[in-house]
Amino acid sequence: MTHSRYVKVADVVARWHLAPDDLRALEAEGIIHVKYSSEGEPLLSAEDEERVRVARLLTTELEVNLAGVEVIVHMRESMLAMQRQFADILEAVAAELRRQGTR
Repeated sequence: MTHSRYVKVADVVARWHLAPDDLRALEAEGIIHVKYSSEGEPLLSAEDEERVRVARLLTTELEVNLAGVEVIVHMRESMLAMQRQFADILEAVAAELRRQGTR
């Protein structure tokens, strides 16, 4: 995953209606990783904001506890990575078939 952009923690808390303690709990569980700007402002990567969104959905809609959120978030990311790898393999196979077809 690329860390293409960072957002202010305060904006994430407001956008996803989180209590600051909720965000600290996500960080304590290793679900998100807060970074700091050169001015000391706490920031989250776009990927961490997505983890916050998923965690919020899991805890509020499905009543999953934080330990379960951690497992689900990591499994989800592994599945997405495998999906990207599979797409890359399919593209390589398709390119090879196209190359062989032009012989």
